[in-house]
Amino acid sequence: MERKKRLTEAEWEIMDGVWKLGSDRVITREIHGHLYPQGEKAFSTVQTVLNILASKGFLKKEKFGKINFYTPTVSREEVGRQETRSLVSRLYSGSFGALVSHLVGDGSFSRKELDAIKAQIEAKAREQ
Repeated sequence: MERKKRLTEAEWEIMDGVWKLGSDRVITREIHGHLYPQGEKAFSTVQTVLNILASKGFLKKEKFGKINFYTPTVSREEVGRQETRSLVSRLYSGSFGALVSHLVGDGSFSRKELDAIKAQIEAKAREQ
């Protein structure tokens, strides 16, 4: 399912916690304790963001008694692909090659990273 809605920074933070916990269902207390063990954010803030994520379709919310259980409906990889396509569309007129040229030309990669990328490109070329 193609999602047109995007995650805000706060929503990414909470989704990251949901994905990292890796269970089928989580409750607000688990996410809050995992992400903010020192109470850096209010429990109610986490609950609000979880509800927003459910309304956007990134989480499914089920209520059992007084407790809401949240299940991710999308993987980190799916959201990452969507965000990458959006970035490339906005900044590079849809050209992934232009993005790669920018990244390589920027000098941000270490020699080890460049070698790994080169190996991936060569493996992909062999597949095709």
